Amino acid sequence: MRLLRRRPAGRAAGGGGAPVPVHPLSTPDPAVLKWVVPDGLLPFTGPVATAPPALQALLDDATLGSVHATAGAVLTLLGQGRSWGDEGARVRTALAEALTRPDLWEPVTSAQALGPDEVLLAAAQEIAEGPVGELAHRHGGAFLVRGARQGIVEVALEGACHDCPAAVITMHTRFERLLRRRCPWLVEVRRTA
Repeated sequence: MRLLRRRPAGRAAGGGGAPVPVHPLSTPDPAVLKWVVPDGLLPFTGPVATAPPALQALLDDATLGSVHATAGAVLTLLGQGRSWGDEGARVRTALAEALTRPDLWEPVTSAQALGPDEVLLAAAQEIAEGPVGELAHRHGGAFLVRGARQGIVEVALEGACHDCPAAVITMHTRFERLLRRRCPWLVEVRRTA
């Protein structure tokens, strides 16, 4: 699969960039850690065939069983008989180094390309299902992301949120602010029916 590579703003082609923040989150599988990374950094979702040298070395020596890219995260599966207590620092260091070279990540052929709108949609859905959605549910409403196209995210306010002026303010102040922080290419958030 040949992917169109989109470099994050300010990153030089071919060279390592500034350190990339990574934050680990546990998953239901204790052998898998989800590393939150900047949205749009890797232009695909799916298993990684080849990673930059430091991370690839951990795959080659079976410290890691696999690496999987998703929108805004990288999932790492520990190799058989390994523990996060012993290997966590090495994996974090290798991953942070590898993320400075997104041009060296190669997906498996079945991976899916991610463009800016796909990344924007995934981030919007995560925010809507998280803090903004929880707020809406507490007030008897729902905040639903309907789609993303050309940098514009469409949301629907349902239930108690449908006719609530505070919900519209929340959409623009809380949701849009959180989404713009994660995806600076956001053009606008629009309310739909």
